[in-house]
Amino acid sequence: MLQHALLDQVELTLRQQQLLPPAGIIYIAISGGADSLALLMAMLRLGYGARLVALHCNFRLRGAESEGDQRFVEELCRRLGVALRITAFDTERYAQEQGISIEMAARELRYHWFAEQRAAEPAPSVVAVAHNADDQVETLLLNLSMGTGIRGLSGMPYHKVEEGIIRPLMDCPRTLILDYLAAEGQDYRTDSSNADTRYKRNLIRHRLIPLLEQLNPSFAEAATRTIAHLRASECYYLERVEQLRQHVMQPQGIHIARLLEQQYPETLLYELLRPYGFSPETVRGVMAQLHAGHAGARFDSPTHQLLRGQTYLELRPRVQPPEEAYQQELSIEEAGECALPSGQCLSWQIEPRPRDLGQLFPLAEGEAAFDYEALGVERLVLRHRREGDVLCPYGMKGKKLLRRIFIDGKFAPAERRAALLLCRGDEVLWLVGHLADRRYRVTEHTQRILFLRLSPAVR
Repeated sequence: MLQHALLDQVELTLRQQQLLPPAGIIYIAISGGADSLALLMAMLRLGYGARLVALHCNFRLRGAESEGDQRFVEELCRRLGVALRITAFDTERYAQEQGISIEMAARELRYHWFAEQRAAEPAPSVVAVAHNADDQVETLLLNLSMGTGIRGLSGMPYHKVEEGIIRPLMDCPRTLILDYLAAEGQDYRTDSSNADTRYKRNLIRHRLIPLLEQLNPSFAEAATRTIAHLRASECYYLERVEQLRQHVMQPQGIHIARLLEQQYPETLLYELLRPYGFSPETVRGVMAQLHAGHAGARFDSPTHQLLRGQTYLELRPRVQPPEEAYQQELSIEEAGECALPSGQCLSWQIEPRPRDLGQLFPLAEGEAAFDYEALGVERLVLRHRREGDVLCPYGMKGKKLLRRIFIDGKFAPAERRAALLLCRGDEVLWLVGHLADRRYRVTEHTQRILFLRLSPAVR
């Protein structure tokens, strides 16, 4: 077996950060570039080949070059004997529809597809992405330029538990990655857009970092140490925030006098309100009002209202306007369909479980499947979200608030208001078109499947 420092480092990172579940699939996000190829080959060298499935996204942004990347990845995985799944996106159209940048569109599409792959697996699985130590330094500088605070400056985590994302190359600089590929005799694809300094990361990589290296030739190593210190500081910071939360947050709301007696009240208030969607700018407005104003002021986030009282800042869910309220019962004993307020069509049918679940999974976007007998009901309810709704996502233990899913998924306010939930009584089964609950998942013991599909328009 080839001996190389990158293999030792990846093995150490996997062990120290406890990145891998004891069993289950390890998905490898592979673009064809140097970083993702090094990750795939390192995981093979370290003995994980039987658990690996490669995932390739064709974003169709670079014409023939994108198609060449896909062919390269297909041939590589065929040669290495690694299972490969491929998807393609109309990234430019998605970016225009969502009013976001191409970079953000590609990220959202990629991670949504990764989540779908994991959701289709009955056993815990993870998606390994190839972010490395150089990417971490770039993230530090990018977040510093945007003023994201200690969370941004502590960089990307090794493991995003709720999303099942792991980063085994996080401690490997790009020079080590390239040296490893050279030792393996493995070529790789180069994305021509990586030289385009209109993209923020490329501007940082090609313009800013070389200037900083003129100040300190060891800038990357120094920045990496700083990130490690900041990550440790963040742990103590969050621990202190939790202590102050218990002191300041009362059943009636945020105790104003207790808040203002703290050394950094605005920082604390932001941490208290951040989970409810309040922006730093809104928090600054609240603080200005606390110092200069009187009771009665109101501040809004996409999901909540903050009301200034004499003693407390009262936090309330925003009430959905009655005209937007929606609820409909679905009889699932036989196949059917219904039109949705969005103009889409939701259809459903009962199907026998295929002998090979691979014939059913992975599900396409807008599809969901549940164990019909396990549901044990004849009717389900389709409705808008209510405060306190939770879902049990695949790949994580316990429940997660829908509010948190919307925040983490960066749902726009209009998307949150329009989102529909398929429910079994009070239990949320499916955030329609996005995320399914694992409690009634299809298994080898399932006899019949409730299969649902969201279509663009009523047939």
